[in-house]
Amino acid sequence: MNAAFRIRYFVALPLLPEIRLAVRDWRDTLNLPGRQVPPEKFHVTLRFVGPADQVGQERIMAALDAADLGPSFPYRIDGLGVFPRPRKATVAWAGLEGDEGRLSVLASVVDEAVASAGFGHEERPFRAHLTLARIRPPRDLRATVAAPAGIPARATEVVFYESRTEGPRTTYHPLERFALARAG
Repeated sequence: MNAAFRIRYFVALPLLPEIRLAVRDWRDTLNLPGRQVPPEKFHVTLRFVGPADQVGQERIMAALDAADLGPSFPYRIDGLGVFPRPRKATVAWAGLEGDEGRLSVLASVVDEAVASAGFGHEERPFRAHLTLARIRPPRDLRATVAAPAGIPARATEVVFYESRTEGPRTTYHPLERFALARAG
């Protein structure tokens, strides 16, 4: 059997199981088109890395281990958004509110760590979001109205993940966790 697969890496904020279920319940009220992201895959990507060999992975983990990730902080999963634009949406997402400045700072620290490991800086600006559904072909979602989710969450760690795609199935495997400092 020839199982073609693709492995890539990313750094993200994980969500507690009860937060994932609350997001799923809110998302399900929206009747979004497309392929719904399963709750076990919900996360907030801080930095996409792409492919990396074993040495690159070790460098990233060492850089994240040495980085000052700062203290844990609260945020809220809130409104509905889409990429690239509402008239031709290919991704539906939940925005993150509250301390988006802190999320951006954390993403910047993670980007610096990954860049110092030899992977360059992220070219796209950081946009704090949680992917809810992937929509193919694109759909017009201008008429989709969503009440804010208002789901409280807390950032307590970042995780270095392996993303393995085999055929139509993608799985995420946490490789290492890095705790944020306890808030005072």
